[in-house]
Order: sequence, then C-alpha cells, then structure tokens
Amino acid sequence: MDVVVKAVPGEKEWLLIDLLGRSMGVIRTTDSGQVHVEPDGKATATMTGMRCGPFASLDEALAMIETHTRGVCRRESDGAQSAADGGPAATVETSTDMPENASAEPR
Repeated sequence: MDVVVKAVPGEKEWLLIDLLGRSMGVIRTTDSGQVHVEPDGKATATMTGMRCGPFASLDEALAMIETHTRGVCRRESDGAQSAADGGPAATVETSTDMPENASAEPR
C-alpha cells in the first residue's frame, strides 16, 4: 500500500494519506524526540501487529510502515498540492533500497 506523507505546518506531525486521499493516520514527534505512528481509518486494520513506536526518526517510522504494508511512503514536498486537493502530488520516495536483481516476491 502506497502512502503520501504530508507535513503539518508549524507542528511536529505528518499526515498519512493513501493515494485516494483517505486518512491513514498521523505520525507525531514527542517533545523528547520520539516518533510514534497513530493509524486511523482503514489503516487501523492494515497496520494491525505493526510496531507503532517509539522510533528515533521519521525515516525509521516510514521504513516500518513500508515493511509492514509492503508499500512505499512518499513525502510530499513543501508547497506541493496533494492529489486529494485536485493537483499532482510532488513526492520524494523514502523506500528502502533493494538491489536491482532482488525480487520482492517471497521464495
């Protein structure tokens, strides 16, 4: 499942949105710097059994989401308009790298 990660201006949190514009939850950073994933909506079932924190960084939390959902998290760049708002989402992929000859299929 692919996820768009959108920063909330002025906050230490990021919205998780699926490619159809539906909320999947939020990622929050505590005052102590710990990062926690809070699944919401249909993502609650999708992320059942996933460790939701604490993580040392946003990238570590996104890597956990990618591993658990077997998808890609894309950070929406600053000033980009999301697909849910009627415009294209400018994104930066943060997925973990796989060698070109590696298969995503289990053997």
